[in-house]
Amino acid sequence: MCGMMRRESPSQPAFVHLRILVVLVLFFAGSLLALLALGFYPGASASAQAPGQNLSPSASPFQPVAADHISWGGGVMPATTTGAVSEQPSAENLAPSETAPLGSVMAPTRSSFMATWESVSGATGYRLDVSTSPSFNSFVSGYENLDVGNITSRIVSGLSLGTTYYYRVRAYSVLGTGGTSEVRTATTLTTATGLVIIPTFDSSITSNLNSAAIQSVINKAIAMYQSQFKDAITVSILYRYSTKAPNGTLISSGVSRSDFPIYSIAWSTFITALKADAKTANDTTANASLPASALSTNIVVTSANGKAVGLGSLTPLGMCANGSVNLVGCPYDGIVTLNAGISYSFTRPPSSSNYDAQRQVEHETDEVLGLGSFLNLGGTNLRPQDLFSWSSAGVRNRTSSGTRYFSINSGTTNIVNFNQTSGFDFGDWPSSSCPQAHPYVQNAFVCPGQFSDVTASSPEGINLDVIGYDLVIPPAGPTAKAATNITTTSFTANWSSVSGATSYLLDVSTSSTFSSFLTGYQNLNLGIVISRSVSGLSAGKTYYYRVRTLSSAGTSGNSNVISVATVPLAPTAKAATNVTTTSFKANWSSVSGATSYLLDVSTSSTFSSFVTGYQNLNLGNVISRSVSGLSAGRTYYYRVRAHTSGGTSVNSNVISVTTVPATPTASAATNVTTSGFTAHWSSVTGATSYRLDVSKSSTFSSFVSGYQSLNVGNVTSRNVTGLITKTTYFYRVRANDSGGTSVNSNVISVKTL
Repeated sequence: MCGMMRRESPSQPAFVHLRILVVLVLFFAGSLLALLALGFYPGASASAQAPGQNLSPSASPFQPVAADHISWGGGVMPATTTGAVSEQPSAENLAPSETAPLGSVMAPTRSSFMATWESVSGATGYRLDVSTSPSFNSFVSGYENLDVGNITSRIVSGLSLGTTYYYRVRAYSVLGTGGTSEVRTATTLTTATGLVIIPTFDSSITSNLNSAAIQSVINKAIAMYQSQFKDAITVSILYRYSTKAPNGTLISSGVSRSDFPIYSIAWSTFITALKADAKTANDTTANASLPASALSTNIVVTSANGKAVGLGSLTPLGMCANGSVNLVGCPYDGIVTLNAGISYSFTRPPSSSNYDAQRQVEHETDEVLGLGSFLNLGGTNLRPQDLFSWSSAGVRNRTSSGTRYFSINSGTTNIVNFNQTSGFDFGDWPSSSCPQAHPYVQNAFVCPGQFSDVTASSPEGINLDVIGYDLVIPPAGPTAKAATNITTTSFTANWSSVSGATSYLLDVSTSSTFSSFLTGYQNLNLGIVISRSVSGLSAGKTYYYRVRTLSSAGTSGNSNVISVATVPLAPTAKAATNVTTTSFKANWSSVSGATSYLLDVSTSSTFSSFVTGYQNLNLGNVISRSVSGLSAGRTYYYRVRAHTSGGTSVNSNVISVTTVPATPTASAATNVTTSGFTAHWSSVTGATSYRLDVSKSSTFSSFVSGYQSLNVGNVTSRNVTGLITKTTYFYRVRANDSGGTSVNSNVISVKTL
């Protein structure tokens, strides 16, 4: 019911329900309280808690507490939804020179990369090999002939620093297994920095018919976190798509949920670690606002958040696949479940009736990473988020009454309000009616048809930054510059250099929104250069390019976009029409992409000179032009060029045209006899012949036989014979050339003797 806030709540007053699985009697023993006050947990490191591995005798005897979070939605009632999954976009309708964007794009990390491949028609699944050898004479453990299901990408994890890996895939179906694909490579980062999220896809995803779409969205969300946070930690999350919670109970309401282990860390231990972890400007500002004295005995953190501030030995992995907690054999930092009973869109933008799946993956991942308020838990021990809860400048508010907002500068700047409505998560942001003006990822309830992401400038990104996750300070983006060396099939893309850049990434598209990419020009790694020739293009077509800086700090945002139109093909000049004594119409073919045409007219076939006003004359987007002010009976030449913003084509072929000659002047006849006379006329410049008419009628209503439009050649007189004595005759002439024939001359009368 869009526009109406859902207020149905579970039996507990908040969304995060604590489920204490082990009665921690010893936790309250006096001697142990003394240890806890010092922040001491005699436990093994998180990395030592491998699945199935027993704890060492010195491992922590304290079990973590299991917590969960539920996200609510407005606009679509869970009981009436279908659980439909929107399909991935198809490339079938794209031009052959373009491809649909990859389902997920993820840069390699220090210990993982994303393997991608093209789909094969009819395939029901794929098998993946990964090796450090191009000959595949050995395999990375767990990645030999690995059945990854019917997907076209897979995160390969558990890898070594700075190592080049080779991978290949084989498609299979009920008919058997196909041949091996080409071998591709990926190299992990050489530095031990960068957040790594290792996803495990539950069978509720891998067995789903839309597994590829679901995994793609999760991978996209993970890629966003890994590209934006530089903590050298690994977070393991189990992802599910089900109508049931991890423990098998039905998810009766809610759009999504997360489960995660939480630990109590002594105040001084956590605050000291948080201050020591400060690496960004946000951290510096936020730490200055921390209280001088403790606000609670302990700070309650998720296992992932503990690792983020360097306290991983106190917050080991402890979540089991069924949502319970145990330090033995439970390999997850949390579980994220998308409610399969909800109508989700796995592509963007979502329809007005579907929830955005990626946003919910991000919301629940934020919860696993540590966002949330102690107000959901009960008790007095704060969570890290509560350290930055204010009601006004200098005044903290850690209650569910009055105004409470997130601020990192002692309440001076309100970044976002906290939800204060009972029944919704007090660690989320308040939510307005659907559609929401600010559909943040952490809104207390979400609306269908809207989406957003965790970014460095979003409230979620800033909140994660100041509770221990360190935002990557991306390098400055380059400034894209105008293209040069533009031809019919290529251009040179240019951009400014950026200090510290190790490479530049180039995108080229025929779409200004980069909804598709030119083959071979999506995220193309160019190395340390500030220009690149882009070839294999179509003439007279507009292209767009943008670049990004790549450095040890990460990848910058996109540069400005440059548009460039390739040079059009040359037009074909056609024969002139409407030729007169002083003008003609020049004609030519149209050229795809041309925005105008340039015309040259000359009396020289080599165009060594030009008719005044007709040199490189811009005519606009037309395919003919009247050329006037010419001389009669003279030969002219014209050629045209097509023009776009990218440049001007080469010259067309040359057309020659001779204007119609001037009218000759007939003069008195001579050599008059009883049967003939000699007709005379003036010569006309450019004439190649003359036409003679002779008649006994002054109106030339009839003609003397043989003397109607008689071509007499290029002469100025002609003997007329075979006439009748003492008879009056009339004659006239016309000049002729390749451009046409002049009008009639004056009429001369003559009487035979």
